[in-house]
Amino acid sequence: MKSINSIFVVEDDPISSYVIKLALQQHPAFDEALEFKNGQVAVDYLNENTSNGDLPELILLDINMPVMDGWDFLEHFSAMDSSKEIPVVMLTSSINPNDIEKAKAHHLVKGFLSKPLNKEKLDEILTFI
Repeated sequence: MKSINSIFVVEDDPISSYVIKLALQQHPAFDEALEFKNGQVAVDYLNENTSNGDLPELILLDINMPVMDGWDFLEHFSAMDSSKEIPVVMLTSSINPNDIEKAKAHHLVKGFLSKPLNKEKLDEILTFI
């Protein structure tokens, strides 16, 4: 089984974030998760830590967040050299068909999943990253 040792969870809702981290802890293929309250905090962290190699193996990204939403995060992240190597999975409560199509069309987005995260969805993530 593939193992993912470093995950960034970009999620503003504390309850959703807790559920995501709990699901990750309970799945044998997933390890450490760092939490970011919005896209700006995640972009800042990546900008500061790219040179020392402190990068995730997976980013779980919400769409609707204050300060910088998921789409703006993807725009900034796409400009980083490291973005080619890090899969992004949209994990959101959005059921907007435009969001689904936009995610499918984005070259960095490997999947679009609805909350809440569970073992079956984590197993699915392993198939497309």
